[in-house]
Amino acid sequence: MERIGILKERADRRLVVLSPAGAERIRGKANVIVQRDAGRAAGFTNEAYVAAGAQVVDREEEVINGANILASYDHHYLGGPLNSDKTFIGSFNFLGAPSKLDLYQRQGISVYSLDLMPRTTLAQAMDVLSSVGSISGYQAVLLAAERSLATVPMITSAGGTLRPANFLIMGAGVAGLQAIATARRLGAVVKAYDVRTASKEEVESLGAEFIEVEGAVNDRSAGGYAVEQPEAFLARVRERIANEAAMADVIITTARIPGKKAPVLITEDMLMGMKPGAVIVDLAASSGGNCTLTQPDRTVMYNEVTILGPTSIECSCAHSTSFLLSNNYSAFIEHYLVRREHILEDEILRSTLVVQNGELVNERISTLTTATL
Repeated sequence: MERIGILKERADRRLVVLSPAGAERIRGKANVIVQRDAGRAAGFTNEAYVAAGAQVVDREEEVINGANILASYDHHYLGGPLNSDKTFIGSFNFLGAPSKLDLYQRQGISVYSLDLMPRTTLAQAMDVLSSVGSISGYQAVLLAAERSLATVPMITSAGGTLRPANFLIMGAGVAGLQAIATARRLGAVVKAYDVRTASKEEVESLGAEFIEVEGAVNDRSAGGYAVEQPEAFLARVRERIANEAAMADVIITTARIPGKKAPVLITEDMLMGMKPGAVIVDLAASSGGNCTLTQPDRTVMYNEVTILGPTSIECSCAHSTSFLLSNNYSAFIEHYLVRREHILEDEILRSTLVVQNGELVNERISTLTTATL
């Protein structure tokens, strides 16, 4: 029977990719080895893993040597000795950081990166990016509400009536839609923009106003993700957004393009036109930021506007994020165990397989690395 090892993430991550419920789900299909306290920061005890049928060991080396399938979020193997062939399953973001591939291109190593999951009905239960995006959008609204000088809902009191806050959401993917839904539940007035005009119906169904700018380039092959746009179109977007930004109490930006630097949507000129006390939460900070002054994991004050650039905001809600990730990972592991002999015929495995026996085999990654040479 296969042996699946669950590695402890970095201390600042606090996540775990397989909960005790996930371990119990795959019991009988594979043996699970968990590094001690791997789930504690996410609210899962060692005793709960043991009760679910998992083996708990003390050291990372015991997990690596005892398992042939190693699962993590973004743990990143550091190149130490291996006692046999290994398969790594994670969310490694090789599109954003292709240099990390060097660690895995060794004989006997195979790597599946779940952030490359195709957007198909069958793959939906394994969609790590959607799980993380949902939590990120929710957390972004809470973070903005905490830092804003204005209350989010309308409040009527003896001192008068406070109007609801104006939220502007840039990007209507999973994170953006969750941000819209959360802000609306809190009572905000919400406007949203996305380069994909197909997002209009979803935005409006959540009670937000959709901002339309004509002339966007759409790419059906992008699998529902945004694609790079011509500068002339981006200039029109910035002109329209400048007017909306001037009225916003909160702006949440979520626009990212896989393998590319995030498009700049909020310029320094726009910041000069914003209200003192306004807040920007830039969820694209890890890929360059949608705001020109964003700094990853830093708070920037400019013209009395607060700019926040969290790169792992999903970790601040570690228990809920880990719950979702566990469902994604356990679904993928079950699929992998059944279909691994048919990689070429299986879209899910073919799309997520990056390295096979030390060789780079993923077309999306190889195209990117060739282009950067």
